[in-house]
Amino acid sequence: MNKPYIILILILLVLSQKAVGQNFDYDANYDAARLELEKGNYQVAYNGFKNLLEVHPAHEKSPYASFYYGVAAYSLDDKKKSKDIFLQITRRNPSWEKLSEVFLWLSKLSFELDSPNQGMYYAKRIGDNNLAQYAYDLQHSYLSQYDQGTLASLLSEHDEDTLIAEMLAFRMSELQPMDRDIDSLTHLIQRYDLDSAIIGLGYPEDIFKEKYKVAVMLPLFVERLWHSGVYMQKSLAVDLYEGIQMAISEFDTSRISIKVFDTQKNSDVTSKIIQDGRLATIDAVIGPLYPGPIAQVSEYCYENELNFINPVSTNSELIRHNPYAFLLRTGSASMGNIIAEYTSDIIVNEAYAIYSGPRATDTLTAYNYREKIEADSFKLVISQKVQTSNARTIFDYLTTARQVVDSVELQRMYNNGEEVRFLPLKDSLLLPIDSLGHIFIASDNKAIASEVMAAITSRGDTTQLIGVGNWFSIPNAGLGLMESLGVWLAMQEFENMMLHENQVLSKKYRAIYFENPSKYFYYGYYAMKFLGESLLEYGVYFQNGFRINGNLNPMYDYKSSQDNRRLLLYTLEEGKPTVLNDQFKSGGNDEERE
Repeated sequence: MNKPYIILILILLVLSQKAVGQNFDYDANYDAARLELEKGNYQVAYNGFKNLLEVHPAHEKSPYASFYYGVAAYSLDDKKKSKDIFLQITRRNPSWEKLSEVFLWLSKLSFELDSPNQGMYYAKRIGDNNLAQYAYDLQHSYLSQYDQGTLASLLSEHDEDTLIAEMLAFRMSELQPMDRDIDSLTHLIQRYDLDSAIIGLGYPEDIFKEKYKVAVMLPLFVERLWHSGVYMQKSLAVDLYEGIQMAISEFDTSRISIKVFDTQKNSDVTSKIIQDGRLATIDAVIGPLYPGPIAQVSEYCYENELNFINPVSTNSELIRHNPYAFLLRTGSASMGNIIAEYTSDIIVNEAYAIYSGPRATDTLTAYNYREKIEADSFKLVISQKVQTSNARTIFDYLTTARQVVDSVELQRMYNNGEEVRFLPLKDSLLLPIDSLGHIFIASDNKAIASEVMAAITSRGDTTQLIGVGNWFSIPNAGLGLMESLGVWLAMQEFENMMLHENQVLSKKYRAIYFENPSKYFYYGYYAMKFLGESLLEYGVYFQNGFRINGNLNPMYDYKSSQDNRRLLLYTLEEGKPTVLNDQFKSGGNDEERE
């Protein structure tokens, strides 16, 4: 076949196509395809719209033809094809008046094709207010089918979406009571202003009384005292009780009183107290201290909607599953987050080390600290869990050196024309000086703190040292050393023994007991102080008052939590503790204090 003949055939084909287009009744075929779609003849409709788009792709009705082409594909259960068609519409007709309906379909298809993140993305692009309810119902329908993990992942991608937060809260609330993460759930409800009553997590309505009764449940071993006339050994429980007594003496006893129950560290004794109904008229509880009694009282308080506070522990697990449980101190999980948030804003060198103590709470603090700070690109160089007995290994590692060539001395020898028979050597630390921006000690263990401070002093680092708790009484680590190292210490305000209130308390205590109080005396005092103020001001379910009206005393922050989120970072200046984290200097929305 010669070339002219081929050209002639091509010309004839083009002319015949034009003739088809000219004779093609677009509107009639379009209406016919629409009718077949409405009648449920999806394959006929699909073929009809496909033909329209092939013959006249630029026709003024082509966006509509494409739309119904996508609907027909969906009706034939070809969801991937349908989604492709709708996506093509958004690219070819970005200003089409019906684009919101296209995004509604894209959202629906994305959810059905297991792409919930895309489903939420397209739903947010629906601009037509008339479709808002359809979009909401669509999202609600699909989100309600997802498990907790999927919803949590979606919320991390769409962190301003209240609907996802609400569905996640529903899913969390469906767990058995003791399996719920109450702390996270409470945070979710408060951040997104969810109606906790709707998901079955509302607290009872406020109850105000003329007089409140507080149960003090501690292992006091009073029978031992009665028999001997003296303490066999003064325990932390006795110290706590002495603090509670001093605090209750400052209240109007016609408004609030305490009733003491001796748990004796014994689950059977605690169980008998509960079973005998001796807590029936109680409005709140302080204690207990040990795992067995704590578990029993926690279960009782949950079932009977009774608030209780642990005056000593930082174990976040105690409040995680119980909305009626409170910690006087900052929980271990919160502690790691709060310290990391401040550190990441201040320290430039992103290399850091963590040393944690032997307790589970230390591990949880370290874990949350690491999660928070590495989200800001910090890099972990050393992570070690240390037992008190082998705390010396910290010093040994940080001060270990090896011999290397002394390049400065070698150059001097060359410059002086000296014969170099042996290379000059010097000791060089395995971990280079100032290679770490900071060291975080996730523990109040004094042995660990002492070894780290000794190592930093020996090395001559400017590395920032951050600790937890009151180190001011650590042996061989005076205030001068801590001030010279610029140590940051995270603790509650009432753990600062130089606080004026604590100095007054110490003086009162010495006048009665002729000795200095222990830290547990202060824990008991401030636990009772918090509980008494909360009951008198906000009633039996004082958490409602904190959530709505805020904190009562600047030493405590329970507005959005069940642990005390007022955690201060101190450093020493001229021998006096100075607060570093500015947001707490004035107590936020609380009363200002000097």
